[in-house]
This record gives sequence, structure tokens and C-alpha cells, in this order.
Amino acid sequence: MLYNQLMSFTFVSPTYAAFIPGAAWNNVGCASEGVATIGGLECIIINITKPLPALIALAAVVMIIMAGIRIINAGSDAKALAAAWLSFTYAIIGLILLAVVWLALVLIKNFTGADVTNINFQ
Repeated sequence: MLYNQLMSFTFVSPTYAAFIPGAAWNNVGCASEGVATIGGLECIIINITKPLPALIALAAVVMIIMAGIRIINAGSDAKALAAAWLSFTYAIIGLILLAVVWLALVLIKNFTGADVTNINFQ
């Protein structure tokens, strides 16, 4: 029994077409009596795009770490050092752009009241 509980650990939660945790419209358009409907596509799109900013930030942090390792390992090779610094620069630019876009969305939400940070097709 304990073995089954330990082996059920998942790193990423599965994407469900019929259920969005915490959503007020779980039973509207996503599933009809346990049968997936065409409205389930909305739920899938929402479940896929919701963790997207966090995944982009994670990818940028991994790129920064890898660029740092490449900078350290470049030694006296000027081309390798330039390529590593370029990779580092692109990762920093990506993080800055992600932060600016998210800040713009939050400002739009605060000034207009339109909840543009959450996707809702209803």
C-alpha cells in the first residue's frame, strides 16, 4: 500500500478537459454528464496556457545557468566566450520581456477591471 502511494507522485498535474480546479464554471460547457463535449477544448486550452509564464521563466533561468557554465568553461576561447555571453544576454532579455508583458497585463487589469490575466471563453 505504501509503495503505491509513493509511486503515485507526479511532477506535473494532468490536463483535464472536464474539470478546472477552482473555476466557477466547471460544469458549464466542459462536460455533459461525464462525457467530453466540444466545450472541453476551452478547458484544455486554459489548462495548457495557465502555467505558461512560469514555464517560460523557468526556461530562462535554466538558460542563464547553462550560459554561466559555458562562460566558466570557455577559458581563453574568444568565440566560445562570446557565444556564452550572447546566450546569457538573450536569457536576460527574455526574462525582462516576460516581466514587462506580465506587468502590462496586470496594469490593464487594475486600470480597466478587465481580467486579462485569466483566460475565460464564457
